[in-house]
Amino acid sequence: MKLNIQTIIASTFFIFFSIFMCYSPALAIDKFNTSLTEAGAGTGHEIVTSQQASGLFSNTIGNAIKILLSFVGIIFIILIIYAGYTWMLARGNETEAQKAKDTITRAIIGLFIVLAAYAITAFVGRSIS
Repeated sequence: MKLNIQTIIASTFFIFFSIFMCYSPALAIDKFNTSLTEAGAGTGHEIVTSQQASGLFSNTIGNAIKILLSFVGIIFIILIIYAGYTWMLARGNETEAQKAKDTITRAIIGLFIVLAAYAITAFVGRSIS
């Protein structure tokens, strides 16, 4: 397979876009947590350091869920891109186009199921603790 310049540029853009999308929410969360800690300290609340919090079982479970949801998001993006690519290359073939539409529909339904499971888990976890 011969690679042309457009394929190389598109692949490079996709890689950088994926890296940006994976790490930009983490940067925003860190800034939010810093601001929240400063606000709590200003109102006289006790500050829990990361060393104190790292031993908590719930913190470990929360980090595992964050990692799992990150992977689910990456899989969702890959499925959507694959289905879009398949749909573009269908070239009027209705069966291929329908398979691509079904893939997109199933990916979105799967994402909603995972997000609903996360919401239920977060609600139950907050209710218990």
